Amino acid sequence: MYEETSRRRRREETVSSRFADGESFAFTTGVYGDRPTFLLSRGRASDRAEITLYELAPEAVAEARRERFERAGQTGVGPIRALSTAVVDGETPAEVHGGGDPPHDWEEWCAVKVATLRGTRFSEVTYLLQQALSEAGRDPEVVCTGRQASVALPEAAGVRLSIAFRALKPVQRRDRLRAITDGVAEMSLGECYFWHSKARSPNAPSGVKALRVLLADHVD
Repeated sequence: MYEETSRRRRREETVSSRFADGESFAFTTGVYGDRPTFLLSRGRASDRAEITLYELAPEAVAEARRERFERAGQTGVGPIRALSTAVVDGETPAEVHGGGDPPHDWEEWCAVKVATLRGTRFSEVTYLLQQALSEAGRDPEVVCTGRQASVALPEAAGVRLSIAFRALKPVQRRDRLRAITDGVAEMSLGECYFWHSKARSPNAPSGVKALRVLLADHVD
């Protein structure tokens, strides 16, 4: 209990001090209207469950972001894929819900892979998936059951999951996986956007590592 309280206090102090220093932080909701900007796809690798999170963006934006990382000597942008290869049984995110989403134009949009979680990592992130999807008005069972499926997410839910997926990816110890998942679940939306901006900035290559240290005392 003491360690959890201490870790939470350190996290709050770190975020507060960085906000005070005026470090990069911005809410980007509304940049692309009300379209979903993240995608979860559930599949199987051999006999192990796996789930992949993608960030959706115009191809030109995704390529420009990758070029910025390359110029900085970083590799922070995941593989860029066509929407048709990222969505299970559908060509666009809207088709995932049978056309339930507003009819956006998905031409020249792509899916940028954030991370894939398998095995223990997938098991530990399930609680956070259920929370984020429920808050976004999505049915968690779509991707938390054993069948292959995809679900499109609004930005707020996707941002929360993106920092969790990035932070969990290299961790093996179950207690640290749980500490990271619990920590991200407790974060305010502002904290999530802060760490998301760090993870996506070529000027902050250690952003995700800092988050792992903060939440779970994990050092690469």
